[in-house]
Amino acid sequence: MAGKVTFRVLFGGEDDARKVTIESGIPITVEDLALKIKTFFQVTEQFRLQYKDKDMNDQFMNLLSTSELEDKGTLKVVYILNDTTRSMPLTGDACCTIPGTPSSASYSSQEPCDSDTSNDTIILSSSPETRSCSWPQTFVVPRFSSCAEIMLQTGNDEFKAHGTCLCPTPKVRSDILEGLAEEIIKYTAYPRDEQLEEVAKALTQSHPCLLEKATRTGYCGWKHYLKIKMMNFRTKLSRAGHPEVIINSLKNKRSGQQTPAANIKKPRKGDVNFCPNIPNGETRDSLEVERVALLTEVKKKKKDEAMIKEKMQRTFSLRRQEILQEPKIPEFLKKWPALFDVGEINLEFMRLTTVPLTSKFLGELHRLTNDLIRVFHTKGGAAGRKIRAVMAKTHNSEDINVRRDCVLSCLSIYLNEDLDTLVKEYVEVNPHGPEEPEVKRQVLAPKRVQYASDDSSAPNKKDSCCGLSAYELKRLENIREREAFLSSLKLLTAAEDLRQSVNPKPDVKRSKASLDKAQSLLSPRKSLRLEARNLTLRGKLTYEHDIECSEAKADVAGTTMAIYTVRAEGDDPDGPGGSLADVGVVLEGVEVLHNLESISHACVMLYGLIYALNLSYPKSLKNTFEAYQKILMDLESSKLSPKVQALKLKLLR
Repeated sequence: MAGKVTFRVLFGGEDDARKVTIESGIPITVEDLALKIKTFFQVTEQFRLQYKDKDMNDQFMNLLSTSELEDKGTLKVVYILNDTTRSMPLTGDACCTIPGTPSSASYSSQEPCDSDTSNDTIILSSSPETRSCSWPQTFVVPRFSSCAEIMLQTGNDEFKAHGTCLCPTPKVRSDILEGLAEEIIKYTAYPRDEQLEEVAKALTQSHPCLLEKATRTGYCGWKHYLKIKMMNFRTKLSRAGHPEVIINSLKNKRSGQQTPAANIKKPRKGDVNFCPNIPNGETRDSLEVERVALLTEVKKKKKDEAMIKEKMQRTFSLRRQEILQEPKIPEFLKKWPALFDVGEINLEFMRLTTVPLTSKFLGELHRLTNDLIRVFHTKGGAAGRKIRAVMAKTHNSEDINVRRDCVLSCLSIYLNEDLDTLVKEYVEVNPHGPEEPEVKRQVLAPKRVQYASDDSSAPNKKDSCCGLSAYELKRLENIREREAFLSSLKLLTAAEDLRQSVNPKPDVKRSKASLDKAQSLLSPRKSLRLEARNLTLRGKLTYEHDIECSEAKADVAGTTMAIYTVRAEGDDPDGPGGSLADVGVVLEGVEVLHNLESISHACVMLYGLIYALNLSYPKSLKNTFEAYQKILMDLESSKLSPKVQALKLKLLR
């Protein structure tokens, strides 16, 4: 909003009332307003803002939107006094916590997200070795040395009177750059180009006498100075042993990458505590003792959950420094099994980004669902047909998880990607057939391929079964992809010999054209292969099925990153009663999570694991995960790819 506004600000009560004037008008967000109040009054503690609500007889209510404010209104600063806040160092980098805003709300009033969502509200460690907030929306220029402040004040007065710019001495320029570097390092050791430009712009706005009239923007020179200053500042930090910088030293690089610019490890996805330092009073050896004690506690039948959380918090810095050495997931799982838990993934994400994971992700997804569906319906062509087919599943089900799964799947399709490349679908098979009573031993087979009754693409029975019996053909229809089965001549021959041993018939000649036709009708997905032994006809005779799952294990072992789903045999996945028996996550051939609620919940957990383990986004779903990060989670959302930028603009219309 344009135009100067003035607020009456109360600090505790009517006995401490102050006035603040904002030249640019009422800020757009509550966070911006809180930051201006924090800067103007030099507030160092965490607080929230309240305003007088006319609908409530001028009672003070928590401020959720700046649209409730008007000129010459009254605001109240309410300090957040808890044990954790009092123990935190009262420095200039303390965050303003505004309860009720999207950045801190738990979204409990929208949709039930997860039973472990309450874990998201844990407060970060009060240790000064960890950062408490991310890069601010408005950079606040700090105070410089006394000599520099006096010269800048004189220069600003001269600029207002005569428009004369100040030419600072090398000593004053060095003091200014040193102060800015100290402030930048509170948020990141590797500021991006646009962040340095933001700092330079804030400097010239706070001190107009430092404007460079000969440049296009007026602060290009300061941006260049800052870039060089941060390079030199990182050298000092490396010599001092700062972990976020020392991991990129030449002696810590792999062979063949020992150049300064090779494989720089730095925050790339909005990480706040990318590589925290070892806490004061602790060493790597003492934290290793804590890790061993944690490992012992996790293996107990009756775990002390409070102790596990406390030790996971204490060993955070050790764990992060190990992760940045890029260990293999199976080895890391053996050392840190407590991390691979839904609650701990939420807590780890909170430590890394200071943002709650599950509540923020699902809450924003719920808030944007109607807008996303509106945008999806504008998509045409093959992608539009796929989206309409996926969204049709929501018509037969009122389950919120089904709706979330469909929206996330359509989001990938809209971005010209396919979430199915990440999801492996299997069917839980009863070895005695679907009509027989279930037994304890259950095995997995791929999800069956559905063909319409009038679909000309349905495989010809004679060609596809290659002489197999009707029951064998029925078993084969439960396989989503049969390429491995049909392409193996050895297995085909064994199946034919097995059939002949049960019910001999004249030999069936299989032509090469017949096999090629059957293979051309197969799904491109990898699947499990079922191997039947001692097979006899149904009815009068008794038969025994021994279905091997060796290919299932081989398929999982060869998977780098995937979400798997298991559905009971006979369930209709598109029907209202269709439910998943299990949903889990696989990383580097290891099942790291299981028994998740839905595919959408698995996507949230996989997204959290990518942060916790410092992994890269899947190449086939790069835009999808970028949308998760920059639209749903609002992390590093200032710079978007063209596809995600176009989607965000359409959502704002």
